[in-house]
Amino acid sequence: MKLVKFEIPEINLNRLFMNLIKYIRIGLLIIPFFIFQKTEASDSVSENYCSKENIEIKTEFKIKHKYFFFRKTNHKNVKRIDRIVDKNGKEIMKIIMKSAESGDQNWFRKFHRVIITDQEIQEVICVLGREKGKLITYNFCGEKINESTVNTDDLLEKYRF
Repeated sequence: MKLVKFEIPEINLNRLFMNLIKYIRIGLLIIPFFIFQKTEASDSVSENYCSKENIEIKTEFKIKHKYFFFRKTNHKNVKRIDRIVDKNGKEIMKIIMKSAESGDQNWFRKFHRVIITDQEIQEVICVLGREKGKLITYNFCGEKINESTVNTDDLLEKYRF
């Protein structure tokens, strides 16, 4: 059996340390540039485009019928998708509410809806069987302002239409 001798290359620690310092310096110089650039861009967008005239709500329904022995029944699953879109086509919020329909009746477990009012965007979340629901308010840019808990019956009476 022949023994093979391996040589381990020497590592120049001084050179390695200098390269590490160089990369840290570059990172410290570049990071503040990106931070300030993002702050300035978001300030300019919020001043110009955050108003009620620049956003709209688009509602989309996806209906999937239930089948029984290859025949379509009058039971269906309905998915309601509310999108709040600005005038450039950028999606600010997306809310999905699922329900089931059988003939004239409509059942849902979780009521989830978005409404645009004069001053803000309101998101309503109610789970049936619970006493309290959430009312979340956003500004017109999609930034959260306030979250409050309200009685479920009051929310359903006011926002279910």
